[in-house]
Parts: sequence; structure tokens; C-alpha cells
Amino acid sequence: MSVLALHDVAAACREAGYVVDEIDNGLEVSGAEDGGAFYLFPQNDWLQVRCQVLDQADLDQARSLDALFETIARAQFRLIGCRFGFDVLTGLWLVEDLYPGFEPDRLPAVLEQLAFVWTSLADVLDVALKGTVVDETALDAAFELEPAERPH
Repeated sequence: MSVLALHDVAAACREAGYVVDEIDNGLEVSGAEDGGAFYLFPQNDWLQVRCQVLDQADLDQARSLDALFETIARAQFRLIGCRFGFDVLTGLWLVEDLYPGFEPDRLPAVLEQLAFVWTSLADVLDVALKGTVVDETALDAAFELEPAERPH
């Protein structure tokens, strides 16, 4: 991503009310009220957007990571519009990879979607950290979905 395109991304975020700071090789974008941050990194012509869901301290409290990984796999299969990334040093992340040539003014909607997934899954991931694999009913409830009835 060119420097100019990253500048356009920063401008679109600022226009949407986000606070934008330059970091090593990208941008940190945060909302004033919630304190959460998104990290934007150019990757060739793509833009990777990340938000941290669980940090290393959170993961250290887990009895085992098996239930967490099973739960995030189940959530991922629900086509949540982003993916999970795990880094043994920094924790669990939600990641969105934006294709070359995406329109910067659409980035605030991507940030809103990541924030929605992040907040929707907070309680589910807390349960998973305590060792329980979350079932489909709990995932439906996390996203405020009602299970569909089978046709008669």
C-alpha cells in the first residue's frame, strides 16, 4: 500500500471520528469512548486490520487453550466476516484482510464490524477460557440470533 493510500485511510478514519496515530509500519486507530484500538498494517498491496481480543495475560489464566481454540473454530465457521489470528507472544486477534484497491472510506464500517464481533464474543470467549467449549446455541445467542425451525 502506498504512503498516499495509507494517508487516505487515516483521513477516512479521522473523518469518522476515530483517533489515528502512526506506529512503526502502520496506523493505530482508536475510538475515544471505549479505549479499544485497531492496528492497520500494509502488506504488499493489501491492508491488514487487527484488533486484540485476548492478550497474553488473559491466555495465561486459561486452564487449557483447547476449549478456546474449539470455540473460535466454531465461531469462524459462522462466516463472521473476519478471521482469528493467534500469536503465542501477543495473544488472540481478530483480523480482516482488505484487498488491493479497497475504498478507504469503507474502512470505518470494517472497524465497526470487527468491534461488533469482538464485543459479541467477549462472554463466549470468557467461558472458553474457563474450559468449556461453547455450543451452537450459545454462539447464536452471542450474535443475538434465534435458531431457525426445521421445515415440517
